[in-house]
Amino acid sequence: MRPGAPGGASSWSAAVTARQALARANGFLLFWRPPARRAAGEYLGGRWDWGWTLFVWTNDEAVGPVWKDLVDRRGYVPQRLTRTDFSAFLDKAHDVGGLLLDGELEGTGQVIRAEAEQLIRRDMALKALGG
Repeated sequence: MRPGAPGGASSWSAAVTARQALARANGFLLFWRPPARRAAGEYLGGRWDWGWTLFVWTNDEAVGPVWKDLVDRRGYVPQRLTRTDFSAFLDKAHDVGGLLLDGELEGTGQVIRAEAEQLIRRDMALKALGG
């Protein structure tokens, strides 16, 4: 992960935190790599201090132009989840330590650019989702 460019060049609005984005969103998008049992480690994400961090988007457009590279070149499958389904998934995914919301993927999706406000711990995410 790389921090966003100075001066707010990131498309993420500094006024919207991950908690607010979770509270507002009706659905979520994850990418997983088959064949999978759909364990957290098989979803697009990374391991950080708090454990596995899932990369989650609140809409298809937020993924940006790397969608094709993720799906065609890297073999990830998009999975859209309703708010209820995402909350249930996250409640069971104890190996997930946190989420990164609407990060900007660069190149072929190997690098993600995000602001600190886009990160949220799993327990706080569940609270924001009403769980």
